[in-house]
Amino acid sequence: MKRTILPLQFRLLFVLSFMGIVLISSCGRLDLGIGPLLYDVTVSPNRITPNADGKVDITEIRYSLRRPANVSIYMENEQGQRFYFRENQRRAEGSYDVGWGGVIDSPNPDEFILGEEQILSQVLPNGEYTWTILAMDDDGHQESMNGSIMLEEVDSEIPSLQQFAVVPQIFRPNQDGMRDDWVSISYYLTKDVDNVAVYLMDPAQPGVKFYINERESVVKPGERGPHDYRYEGGVDLNAEPPPDGTYRVVAEARDRAGNSVRVTDELTIEEGGKPRADVVQSEIHWYALWNENDVQEERNRIVGTSIGQKLCFTATVANEGTVPIRTSGPWPGQEYIFSENMNTLAGAFDESWFQQPGVWRFGINFDTTGIDFPYRWAVGRQGEDLAMRLDERGREQWYLMPGERGEVNGCITFDKAPSQGTEFWWGGLIHERVAIVNNNIDRITVDVAIPEPE
Repeated sequence: MKRTILPLQFRLLFVLSFMGIVLISSCGRLDLGIGPLLYDVTVSPNRITPNADGKVDITEIRYSLRRPANVSIYMENEQGQRFYFRENQRRAEGSYDVGWGGVIDSPNPDEFILGEEQILSQVLPNGEYTWTILAMDDDGHQESMNGSIMLEEVDSEIPSLQQFAVVPQIFRPNQDGMRDDWVSISYYLTKDVDNVAVYLMDPAQPGVKFYINERESVVKPGERGPHDYRYEGGVDLNAEPPPDGTYRVVAEARDRAGNSVRVTDELTIEEGGKPRADVVQSEIHWYALWNENDVQEERNRIVGTSIGQKLCFTATVANEGTVPIRTSGPWPGQEYIFSENMNTLAGAFDESWFQQPGVWRFGINFDTTGIDFPYRWAVGRQGEDLAMRLDERGREQWYLMPGERGEVNGCITFDKAPSQGTEFWWGGLIHERVAIVNNNIDRITVDVAIPEPE
């Protein structure tokens, strides 16, 4: 039987194919990562002027990996001092391209040092540097490539947040009108920057930040000069403040070239919360007092009285929030003379009667008064419904505590008839210089009779 002899080139091809099949079957796949681990490395241009003028501010760093590796990119000055742009960062196989503007980040960006200014990043000074790209694969094999780059006309001036102050450092954002109701945050910025961020951070949850807006001023945000922030914890925006606790107040500034700094202080929040109160069931007990033994109750939403007699009421105020609410005189039981208009807006027997930011009062209004709630009372009784505290000056301040109720009562004596057209009277709950919390409570008609002349 005649055998067919294959040409030599076909026999070689058959052997190589068989070896490939064996290799695939034994290893599961072909190893295509043959060749240098690090390749196609370029840094261009090799001269930059990182000063944010838009001209040759950055260089492009390009490199490729044939296998996964940890990559470091660093610069060394003429004295051999090393500055890392990337340090031991994991990268998959593939090609990479990153811009570098001479900026080197802090080695500890997550470290917060109270009371000290930290440099987070800075542009390296003018000079010639040796760049190195170092890659190490999972087998411990490492390769590197290097070259030189020149930095000129560098903006290396570090911005500074001087005289950084947080006052007060114990903060009670509950709109009670006391000095600890809001926080002043201030600093002097030494150069124009691209961005400034001021925020509150809980050390236990560093990823959660409460940003604070700067107050409007002649000096615009980011401009060189003095800057001031007023922080009320969000209650001024009808929101709940951050939970009670000790926080870091952080201010960070970064210029266009990439120089950035951080300064940090502490702030403790106590009794924080949006104050909330209501007149129980929106109910007022109205009545006319003709004399000590003659009480005329409201009938069909009408109270009848007369010149020389009194319009009286009782009501109950409940603190439905989580923080104390501050109140002040006139105290329950106070009686007003209609024509004298002796009220918290016009005059008083005691300075505690005057309007005070943050104070809560129950008020009586009528439709031709021209003044919002000219007759006002504290929302509870001293020593019974209310708790007393001393403020920073040693003065007594009275509070209706969370979950507590305060009784309010008082009278208005009609020494003359109300203006023509006066018909409706009602109650309200006032948070002074903040809001009319409840208005038009339990509206009634008051009929003031004028006695016939004798």
